[in-house]
Amino acid sequence: MTPTTQLVRPRWWPGVVAWTLWALAMVACLVIPWLDQQLRHAGRPDLTQWDLRPGVALVSAATVGAVLASRRPRHPVGWLLLAQVAANLATGAAAQYLAWGLLPGGPLPATRYVALSYPASAGGGLLLLGFVLLLTPTGKLPSPGWRWWARAMVAG
Repeated sequence: MTPTTQLVRPRWWPGVVAWTLWALAMVACLVIPWLDQQLRHAGRPDLTQWDLRPGVALVSAATVGAVLASRRPRHPVGWLLLAQVAANLATGAAAQYLAWGLLPGGPLPATRYVALSYPASAGGGLLLLGFVLLLTPTGKLPSPGWRWWARAMVAG
């Protein structure tokens, strides 16, 4: 296949993906408070974990990530922000699922696997946050001397 006959993705494609990820994040942001409300109705307000401040931070990070990824798709920070929001929402959903597993009636299906994946999603969110901070504002490392730090973050 020659370069002229290769299929080229339309320019709007990254924007559609970015805003779709944003919409999924907004729906997921509504699920976690709903699960907290269900725990309150079940008579276990001590197991609730939702707080408005992290929710505002997640909505803000997802919005900035979607805007950046749709307007500058080659800039990694927008995609990293969207991935970090997804990791943090997965951590929150796993925490709520595990809290539901503490209710009478026995453990929920796959509670063991959710418990095993919980640290990975939390650590992944922190790793992505580190890369967001490292690659902002240019999308590249500040200097070649920072490569060791990026490798150490991945290894950790």
